[in-house]
Amino acid sequence: TMSGEYSLKKDRDRKFFLGQFLWSGQDYIGEPTPYDVFPVKASFFGATDTAGLPKDAFHLFRSQWSADPMVHISPMDWTNHVQGEDVAVWVYANVETVELLLNGVSLGVKKFDRKVTDYGRPYLETTEPTGDDRNYPSGSYTSPNGGTGKLHLTWQVPFQPGRLVAVATDGGRQVARDEVVTAGLPHAIFLERNRSGGSMTFLTATVLDAHGIVVPGADNTINFAVSGAGRLAGVDNGRQENAQGYQEPSVPASNGMAVAVIAATGARGTITVTATSPGLTPARTILPGSPDGQRNGPGTHAKATTAVMSAPAADASYSGAPATVPAAMLDGDPTTGWSNYYLKSATANLNSVSQSRPQDWVSLSLPTTRSVSTVDASFTTDTRYSLPATIVVSYQTRHGFVPVSNPHITWATATDQPTTITFDPVPTDQVRVTMTSPTPGTAAGFLRISELTVS
Repeated sequence: TMSGEYSLKKDRDRKFFLGQFLWSGQDYIGEPTPYDVFPVKASFFGATDTAGLPKDAFHLFRSQWSADPMVHISPMDWTNHVQGEDVAVWVYANVETVELLLNGVSLGVKKFDRKVTDYGRPYLETTEPTGDDRNYPSGSYTSPNGGTGKLHLTWQVPFQPGRLVAVATDGGRQVARDEVVTAGLPHAIFLERNRSGGSMTFLTATVLDAHGIVVPGADNTINFAVSGAGRLAGVDNGRQENAQGYQEPSVPASNGMAVAVIAATGARGTITVTATSPGLTPARTILPGSPDGQRNGPGTHAKATTAVMSAPAADASYSGAPATVPAAMLDGDPTTGWSNYYLKSATANLNSVSQSRPQDWVSLSLPTTRSVSTVDASFTTDTRYSLPATIVVSYQTRHGFVPVSNPHITWATATDQPTTITFDPVPTDQVRVTMTSPTPGTAAGFLRISELTVS
């Protein structure tokens, strides 16, 4: 639970260290954080996610381990902020001087200090208490040479839409550059080969706006179709809480991206891969088949069909404990239910945390498409649980989830009594209820539903 910066400095400052082992370099199934929470299934310790897509931490290690000049802006999302919101912008770089610009206006030049370890190795670091581990005096790590500091540069930037650019210079000459740009609405899919090995190819599908900018909040479901001398071996989006199987033919984008793994079948010829999503311009790419005509890759063919349901099934964006999975809303027992309440116990280095999430959703999938005009949700209200501040009902269409028309909410006056939302009838096989916490970030703003029905 110590920070990447802390471990890198401990490594750097001791000549006898051979290096360090990252547990793990890539996220993996198991050891989920938090434990026992549906639908979280994977760790989050890696510098890349389970799909192999790099996180911000990946670029921290690049800044310390790579020789080629580099600079990276964190957060990678310059879209999902409110006008004027104060955003902490971190910049990783292995170059001494960096200038940050927003829409062409300089936000200032900042520099790392040049330092030397007690055994003579030069390095770049700021000079300030780091605060990266609370068990050390003043929350800071002090190097054997007496130095303290951070491995990133920081700006506080009031958000405004546009282009945020970091320019790294050496001797007044630009040597590296990174930028994040405010995105518009999802418009198209872009397919790019990110790596190949033998007869396996990894393709990244990215959701772009009309100007070719990655839409960081896009979660459009991307469908992959493969023809010719290949097959779809698997899909992933890197999300810890993505509970679907890896061999489905489609996957929702996460942070605007998803990955498909293509395997050669052993036939001669090329492989054509098409990525589609309702409402988006599709993408297509052609890959070479196996050079030796050999089949490769684990697993079976991705499933072309899904199981037929005989009864409604519930899902949720997040469940706080093992006893509050979505299915508990459908069992007819008012003493059980779904909830986003959680308590993350303290560790040796981290305080305990139990703060209500700003927003969550629950959904109900029906065995067949039918007309729906009412949702009944029985909310628990007590010292821990509250009625949501807002409720938005959406229904599944071929273009994704669409808000219902003319919604009207009749709020319950007693705990675990139905709150009823009526709206114009819609034909659908899935309804989603999105709720905001009345007091996000507090211990009294959690949500709980004991029963959920649609009619």
